[in-house]
Amino acid sequence: MFTVLLIILASQSVHRSTEAVLQRRHLANNQIERDCLTFPEPIKEVLAQTGGTAVLPCKLTEPSVGIVTWIRRKDRQLLTVGSTTHSPDARFVVRPSSSDWSLLIKKVKKQDAGLYECQIPTVPIQHQFICLKITEAYSVIPGAPDLYVKQGSSLRLECQLMAATEPPIYVFWYRHGRMINYDDESGVTVKATKNGSTLLVEKTKSNHGGNYTCSPSNARPVSVMIHVIEEEEKPAAMQGGGDLRSSAIKFSSNLGLTFIMLLVVHTVQKYLNIFILRYT
Repeated sequence: MFTVLLIILASQSVHRSTEAVLQRRHLANNQIERDCLTFPEPIKEVLAQTGGTAVLPCKLTEPSVGIVTWIRRKDRQLLTVGSTTHSPDARFVVRPSSSDWSLLIKKVKKQDAGLYECQIPTVPIQHQFICLKITEAYSVIPGAPDLYVKQGSSLRLECQLMAATEPPIYVFWYRHGRMINYDDESGVTVKATKNGSTLLVEKTKSNHGGNYTCSPSNARPVSVMIHVIEEEEKPAAMQGGGDLRSSAIKFSSNLGLTFIMLLVVHTVQKYLNIFILRYT
């Protein structure tokens, strides 16, 4: 009993901690939105995904204007001066050219979101403002988490990337935790698509069943359980007949038992009221 109580208290503590973290993230995102919407100067929005590279443009109206600087507005951190990174965070670098002095942020993190300022030393000084928003890419397999396929028929799994701002470097497929992209298995092919990858099995066998995972380089992975059904078998969702009759019998039995219990409670309550009236 004491152990159960400890588990309940621990789970409640974890739940409260998770809610607090999500609340802080929500408030931080709302603050970024407010900063971008209420800022008095024109702002350009840039969307990047976690783990990717954000490119913040700074257009030059005239070449050789002098030393361009980038500043992170939320903490007034000087990021770059000319072509030199001033920030201790080496993820911030500039990509200079005669018409653009872009700031690159490598391996983007959620906390990189916010306002950035590019200062161009003209007379007067030009200020360009960028609002960086961060998204987290994830994967989906239509039909997941469970798919049923008849033995001998074809199987096509499509892994789609959602909320991604750049294509993946690779997409690996795993079956029971083992990568199968480069297996020389007859009738099984993996192809890259514009928005992910597809896995095709020409003639499904019983050993093709199990857990499949799609794992892109720049998005959360997704899994699906494949159930290979022999000709005479049917998954539970497809069964009828006997199962329906069995369910009807169980329902009727439960209904009858409930009626009897209500009748007993009513009778006991009736005699209890008579007893109270007689002896009070």
